[in-house]
Amino acid sequence: MQNSFHREQVADGIYFSHVADSKFYSNCLSVSLIVPLAAETVTDNAVVPPVLRLGCRTCPDFTALNRRLGLLYGATLSSDVMRFGAYQVLSVSAKGLDRRVALRGEDMVRELCTLICDIVLDPLLLDGVFGKDQVELEQHNLMDTILSEINDKRIYAQAQCHSLMFGDSPRALRPYGTVEQAQKITPLSAYEAYCRMLKTAQIELMFVGSGDYETALEAFRERFSGISREGVQKASPSVAELSGPVKERTETMEVNQSKLVMGFRCRPQDERSVYDLRLMSAMYGGTPFSKLFLNVREKLSLCYYCSSRYDRSNGTLLVSSGVEKDKKQAAYEEILRQLQALRDGEFTDEDLQNTVLAMNTGFAATGDSLYALENWYLTQILFGQQHSPEEERTVMQTLTREEVVEAARGTELDSVYFLTTAD
Repeated sequence: MQNSFHREQVADGIYFSHVADSKFYSNCLSVSLIVPLAAETVTDNAVVPPVLRLGCRTCPDFTALNRRLGLLYGATLSSDVMRFGAYQVLSVSAKGLDRRVALRGEDMVRELCTLICDIVLDPLLLDGVFGKDQVELEQHNLMDTILSEINDKRIYAQAQCHSLMFGDSPRALRPYGTVEQAQKITPLSAYEAYCRMLKTAQIELMFVGSGDYETALEAFRERFSGISREGVQKASPSVAELSGPVKERTETMEVNQSKLVMGFRCRPQDERSVYDLRLMSAMYGGTPFSKLFLNVREKLSLCYYCSSRYDRSNGTLLVSSGVEKDKKQAAYEEILRQLQALRDGEFTDEDLQNTVLAMNTGFAATGDSLYALENWYLTQILFGQQHSPEEERTVMQTLTREEVVEAARGTELDSVYFLTTAD
């Protein structure tokens, strides 16, 4: 079944979207605050969603909150922070059963919507700011999250290459900021960040599931139309303009396996060419039968792993690989050679069709999860589009080898980051 999507404005810079799908017996409601990335605010912003998730004025502690979730048949709360191009997206979500399977036919959508509105709009405050204990707890969790990145050298190397590509641009910022900034968070600074975002952020309210979305719309409209809004900053999708000579950086650290990450800039895209780039990236290094996997890893044994990922929000492509230190140059040259092979059309129609089939499997799986659908359509909103997974799947099946070749020809090396041991 193709999902039914609809979006409408409910207040200044505040939008409600619903995705109807009758196969689910649960519903997911979310509130997402979208703000520009900025070094001076990114970390205070990042601590807000987990602090909100800890409770609200009507549920001031874990016991009261868990009791309320239990009465909603074990509903769950979650929060998330992510980067999207030049923006930070901060979300709080609630998931619970639909009325159809409630024992007494309770209005589950209204109850769940009331809860998430209480969490976001009526937080627990002490002396007019967030509670000290709650903020300190999430402050430490945030620092642990930031520090944990360095323990996963693959993720760390990718982040460093991303930063190398974008330099002083806000796009270079990590979605959680830095440990140094996190150490400075206070109950007041976190609360001020919350108030600032509530006033100026683009706010996306979303309902995904099979329940009565009109009930959610009514409840959201009632609660959110009354908040004070000023200087609203609406997200504008764009890709970065990268140019200049190739940038290179080598960092030494105690690692068992060196990491080579190569960042490529992609030619500015229209909507059609975005699909070309996604397919090209998958053929390059996104499947177990891609050029990087079959040649750089399997045939030549130059890497322990080697894969590519296209980032549409920035117009970039990252090739990430784990290598022995003395094989770095050979891997680097072969990764570029495989890109040239795509530019020269050195692939079969069977290669093309197998990659399309693999991607279509991913499109089909999106519709099996409430959270996956929520994330899909939030991403569509951020791109200014409303395509369903099925619609994008249909477009992928029309792409030609000539378009893949053209996408590869428009992809140029921008940055090279190498993490290795000292001599």
